[in-house]
Amino acid sequence: MSERISVVEIAKLFLFHWWRIALAAVAGAVLAFGISTQYIEPTYTSRGSLYVNNNTLQRSQNVNLTDIATSQQLALTCIPILTSDTFLTSVKEASGLPYSVGQIKGMLTLTPLNETEILEVRVKSHDKEHSYILVDAVLEGAQKQILSIVEAGNVKVVDKATKPKAPSSPNHVQNVAVGFLAGAALSMLLVFLLDVFDSRVKVEGDMMEVRELPLLGVIPDIDYTRLEEKKNGKK
Repeated sequence: MSERISVVEIAKLFLFHWWRIALAAVAGAVLAFGISTQYIEPTYTSRGSLYVNNNTLQRSQNVNLTDIATSQQLALTCIPILTSDTFLTSVKEASGLPYSVGQIKGMLTLTPLNETEILEVRVKSHDKEHSYILVDAVLEGAQKQILSIVEAGNVKVVDKATKPKAPSSPNHVQNVAVGFLAGAALSMLLVFLLDVFDSRVKVEGDMMEVRELPLLGVIPDIDYTRLEEKKNGKK
């Protein structure tokens, strides 16, 4: 093969080996589906939310940007409070579940919704009932914990803990798609590399590039059997 490989040549190469690429892509998809369904343990996510604001914002009839910014900052301040070892120890005791404080911290996620005063509480667990219990325990203890430390503001539960009905992960469709693309990509790379390192002479131009000499003649590859059949057919 020539040292310079054009895009057209690469496209022709892949088109010639299309069935190998398709077979590898399907194999990758089947393998990904098997791993996703058999070896990845399902994870369930329970959600809830808290509304956090300062007392000024709650009492004021004329709300300005400063009041809103203060409440948003208060919501951000609540995150380290609700992920502290002290609070999570109380969550562990309230839930009665056999998790350590470190495990609960790894399962818990607190996120301000669209930079508002609403704080979303999420817990991921391999047990859907456990994720629900932990979110409920966080929501129940959040108000007392925040007000005892900040000593200002107001905390209310907006959305109570939800019981997950279906796993949030793994995403079987996404995993199959990734496996399909990975299988196709690997097979295309393998086909390309095998062709690049193939030193056999395939066309006249390859011999001219190797020897840098003009080609005087080519021995044709004649199928004498077909010629004989054609002759007999004419007769």
